[in-house]
Amino acid sequence: MSAMTNKHHIRRNAIKERLALPEHMRADHSAIITKRVEQLPEYINANTIAVYVSMRDEVQTKELIESALAKGTRVLIPKSDTISKRLTFHEINSLGELARGAFGVLEPPVGSKTVPLSEADIIIVPVVAWDIYGGRLGYGKGYFDQALKSKGDAPVVGLAFESQQREKLPLSPHDVQLDMVVTEVRAIRFNQS
Repeated sequence: MSAMTNKHHIRRNAIKERLALPEHMRADHSAIITKRVEQLPEYINANTIAVYVSMRDEVQTKELIESALAKGTRVLIPKSDTISKRLTFHEINSLGELARGAFGVLEPPVGSKTVPLSEADIIIVPVVAWDIYGGRLGYGKGYFDQALKSKGDAPVVGLAFESQQREKLPLSPHDVQLDMVVTEVRAIRFNQS
């Protein structure tokens, strides 16, 4: 099986497993994950965070975004450009500013100020599958991998459920590794040296 076919197979199964989690369990796990993130020194000390807006069955981030805004942290939210297949990041002041954009995801409004991702002190990304080596599979479009090339020194933190862990993911050279993954059970730091 080729790496691409294998990735597709892993991705499909991981999404199916995540969807199979009862909604109340995903909500409970997301609340625990939010609390774990809020206790990370990287999050506590961050002046600016970049964070995805969750959709459907992903680890929910709305509480995390609201608490960051409430404590005065600058929040950057990604916006997808389906033509260039790239993400741009935009500062928001409330979740109420967001509107449905590409792929049905809530995004900053058209005309909102673009901020370089290198200004983020911590970057929180969605995860479809992860492994204990810091490997991450997303949805396969490469938007986050492309964006993370310009991240600066900020750690990349994936939010995932334990059930999304795989033994070892078949990664490509362009796949960006996670510095950390936070689940309902633990926060794991990966040594990327």
